[in-house]
Amino acid sequence: MKDLLSKLNEQQLAAVKYIEGPIVIFAGAGSGKTRVITYRIAYLLNLGVDPYSIIAVTFTNKAAEEMKTRICDLVGQKAENVLISTFHSFCAKFLYQEAKNINLNKNFLIYDESDSKKVIKDCIKELSLDEQRIPLSYIYEEISRAKDNIIDAESYRINSLISQNPFKETVAEIYLKYQQKLKSYNALDFGDLIMKTIEILKDPQFARIKEKYSERFKFIHVDEYQDVNFAQVVLLKLLSSKHKNICVVGDDDQAIYSWRGSDMNYLLNFKKDFSFENIEVKEFKLEKNYRSKQSILDIGNILISKNKNRVSKILFSEIKGKIEDDIKILRFQNEYEEAKFVAKEIRSLIKEKKTDIINFAVFYRTNAQSRVFEDVFREEDITYKIVGSLSFYDRSEIKDILAYLRIIINPEDNISLKRIINTPSRGIGDTTILYLETLAKEKKTSLWQQLVEIDNTELSLKTKNAVWKFLTLYDILKREKEMLYPSEFIEFLLDKTGYLKMLEENLYFENKIDKIENVKELISLAKNYEIQQNITTLEEFLTKISLTTNIETEKKYYKGNKENIVSLMTLHSAKGLEFDVVFLTGLEEGVLPTRWAIKKENNFYRFLENKITEINYNENICSIEEERRLCYVGITRAKKTIYLTYSEERNVCGVKMRMLASRFLNEILEYYNKKLFKENSELKNIVFKTEDISQNEEFKVGEYVLHEKFGIGKIKEIYKEPTSDKIEVIFYDGKIRKLDLEYANLKKIKGYNKNAKNN
Repeated sequence: MKDLLSKLNEQQLAAVKYIEGPIVIFAGAGSGKTRVITYRIAYLLNLGVDPYSIIAVTFTNKAAEEMKTRICDLVGQKAENVLISTFHSFCAKFLYQEAKNINLNKNFLIYDESDSKKVIKDCIKELSLDEQRIPLSYIYEEISRAKDNIIDAESYRINSLISQNPFKETVAEIYLKYQQKLKSYNALDFGDLIMKTIEILKDPQFARIKEKYSERFKFIHVDEYQDVNFAQVVLLKLLSSKHKNICVVGDDDQAIYSWRGSDMNYLLNFKKDFSFENIEVKEFKLEKNYRSKQSILDIGNILISKNKNRVSKILFSEIKGKIEDDIKILRFQNEYEEAKFVAKEIRSLIKEKKTDIINFAVFYRTNAQSRVFEDVFREEDITYKIVGSLSFYDRSEIKDILAYLRIIINPEDNISLKRIINTPSRGIGDTTILYLETLAKEKKTSLWQQLVEIDNTELSLKTKNAVWKFLTLYDILKREKEMLYPSEFIEFLLDKTGYLKMLEENLYFENKIDKIENVKELISLAKNYEIQQNITTLEEFLTKISLTTNIETEKKYYKGNKENIVSLMTLHSAKGLEFDVVFLTGLEEGVLPTRWAIKKENNFYRFLENKITEINYNENICSIEEERRLCYVGITRAKKTIYLTYSEERNVCGVKMRMLASRFLNEILEYYNKKLFKENSELKNIVFKTEDISQNEEFKVGEYVLHEKFGIGKIKEIYKEPTSDKIEVIFYDGKIRKLDLEYANLKKIKGYNKNAKNN
């Protein structure tokens, strides 16, 4: 026991040894929150607690398996009977075990998201609703969120009638039909698993079952509590009602999934929710970080302190660092310069053997931003992998648009034709395609030829009409293709085919953002090729894309050890990971924070007026505080060095936009500059004579200068610009100023005695 506890710091030890009553542990990034749960369970087992009476709940099977392995490593076989599970797995097991006692068919099926959407689609058809106007993914998410809040179909229907919201009433119709179908199929979806379990535990007629489980679980542990929803909190209340020993661990500063239904307020309000009669909740904080240098934690602390809705935590580390070496804040002209710098800096650091390639990561806010880095990394021969997503050119929406472009040039391209002929849905189904392909094989012609000769087939008039409409659309696109640049043509195609409208109407919020951003990025790519490489035709554009994405190139970038490559990922994918060197890119207003969060904050945000389709406001849209937490997550992934970068211009939807530095960057800069000044305190001790001053020599980074108004400073950066050169100087007062070199009237200090007393 002594050896076990010796591996914990003072804060961790206090939380592990407190085993009576409800406790909440606010665990900062890299502070060992999972370690506290695993060691607490090991501590209980070493005290002789029955492993059968201990449960730990988390959100992913991977996390549950890792936790189980860690506990077994600590205490051996006695950990085998500890129940470590996800919420859904626990509820599924509960329902299987209790099926015979609750009139539930034990052979029930569990439907995943794909299964559920198919059932919802059938409901829409049977209710004679217009499939083109019903956003399938939104319906699925709306039903899922209702179940997360323990709102059954009938309750939802009543609420919709009271609200007098026609769309909610439509959802209610579908919800009722959906539940009827699930019952007839003897199936439950993920939301049902938890809702049904709660229903049983709350039902007086099943009081014996509630008693059995609340008696069994004497010690309940929950990881990542900032990500729970209402149904999960209710379930935990029911299970802990007997012994009241519940321990939850979470970090409100890393709550980044509100769009998925999570609510970090349950972590902030844990004390109120779980204070039982005569038993108060005990609170602990974990603030010692084992991952990052102190200088990196300092800027993270400064950033996250701007959030109002949080529990105050000041992360500290024994790993010391120097802010000038550990944190690099860089500005670029555009996203291409930004990506090229990242690639060359990685290559330079590897050459200097400062770190291995596997220890680098590039973070960005949205998946669409990966495209520039992928293209530049290929050019620079840097191996990479996309974490948590597909490569830009492998994403379904990009493949769809490229397939459209290919058939405009070559309608005989069967692969591309089959991909888009019914996307968006046009009533040309798989059966029709199979029939036409069979005819083409018999006549030794192509699928396209059979479409052209559709009148000579035995298909129904309805199907023939659908094909005629498609052929008319093809003719319109073919004609416009000759008159438009590639970027203009893609915009026209997205509108004319209804593809963009399909994305807007048939996807839920986060997927919708990603996919729409991706197709807009394709427009930006085409625009960039037009400007920089004089590509003016669709044929040239497709040739360029093909050269970028050919199979040999792909093989080259994934040869050898697949782990020994740079990781590219969104900030959401970065949570839980760590790297020696992190490049946090795109720190601009409208990117991070996203324009959606700014729009929510301001209720109105003009962005590329008449150029980009705004997504309708959604109540689960990310907030500025959540965007700040996302930025904080990115910063606290870095162990040794972090680069914070932004661009003054960015191509969005083929339009060059002037960008402002992110408010998050500005919040960090105020502290960063003061700290940088302290670390450059030699400015205080510079003593110089008249002969030490020169006005005629060329300035260089790192040299000392004298300004008539601001005094002594040190040159940080020199920018060669078309109109006039600019110079960035950190002055004695700690402020960094960008000056026009022509008018700044700076004097170079050539010789000085920095050890002499300041006069």
